[in-house]
Amino acid sequence: RGIDISSDEVFVSDGAKCDCGNIVDIFAKDNVVAITDPVYPVYLDTNVMAGRSGKFNKEKQVYENIVYLPVTAQNNFEPELPKQKVDLIYLCFPNNPTGTVLTKEQLKKWVDYAKENNSIILYDAAYEAFITEKNIPHSIYEVEGAKDVAIEFKSYSKTAGFTGVRCAYLVIPKTVKGYTKTGEKIELNKLWNRRTCTKFNGVSYIVQRAA
Repeated sequence: RGIDISSDEVFVSDGAKCDCGNIVDIFAKDNVVAITDPVYPVYLDTNVMAGRSGKFNKEKQVYENIVYLPVTAQNNFEPELPKQKVDLIYLCFPNNPTGTVLTKEQLKKWVDYAKENNSIILYDAAYEAFITEKNIPHSIYEVEGAKDVAIEFKSYSKTAGFTGVRCAYLVIPKTVKGYTKTGEKIELNKLWNRRTCTKFNGVSYIVQRAA
């Protein structure tokens, strides 16, 4: 697809679900998180457990510090850009649970927003094997500028029936940078590599060969 990714920008893992949950380890607790609604529950709950969500409002059924991006029939299941600055943006396309997809032009809006706001897009492409339309990107890195702002999750569960066998991979280009409170740039690839080496023993050789 014309995407230039080097081998040390790809991290083999035991599943996209694990990666989606574990990725929050490399980000600060006070980061503002935006998620589409409805969406895969792991995105929200891992941030709740990490202490990023704030208190739960029982009346409105929302967490006070989470920015919710409605995905409904009223907006043709296309989430709108956040009206405020957010630090982390979870996008899942094809979407779980709606099945919605976005064109390259629609995704470019999110990449541009992330660049303007120093945000990071956490792009779950677990269902990309189900894309049949030619004009729909299979990876966010098909969008110009995405390698500067996006981390992508890939799954073997939907591609090759690996649910339970556990194998996936995560892509973090070295050009993706986070920012400290003082504005210093930090290479997220290095942070994730440290986290992986410290907390993960890898995917078994047998499973990797099967994958």
